[in-house]
Amino acid sequence: MSEPAPAPAGNPDSQGDRGIWFFHPLFQLALGAMLVTVSELLLRRGAESFATADGAKSLFGIAALASGWTWLGILCYIASFLSWIVVLRRLPLSVAFPAINVVHVLIPIGCWIFLGESISQRRWLGIALVVCGILLLARSFVKAEEQL
Repeated sequence: MSEPAPAPAGNPDSQGDRGIWFFHPLFQLALGAMLVTVSELLLRRGAESFATADGAKSLFGIAALASGWTWLGILCYIASFLSWIVVLRRLPLSVAFPAINVVHVLIPIGCWIFLGESISQRRWLGIALVVCGILLLARSFVKAEEQL
């Protein structure tokens, strides 16, 4: 039997690129979740900076575009989008999408820690349910990992 032809050098699916940890889809999934979380926290800071603005700029939130926090948040969103593209190239959407929903846990906890927002008991219960759901989906991660 002949061996399969190697993938072209520029092909990101070539065996050589799979060994690079940075491009591993599970690492990119975690990175993307962290970037979305940071982005939301930064956007909140930017919105707070101009909460007292008057007129149409305040009404539509345009005043927040004058904040560096807002622009850092936008950059984090762009980086998370690029990370998400890497994830979608290697993981089925049915696995990746539920996993990225860990942001529903990370964002409230980040708001609690960094912004001093309070979390009600009902919200803590919701966070616990999301964590349980992600743990139930862990089997899908294991199966997807075996296919990589």
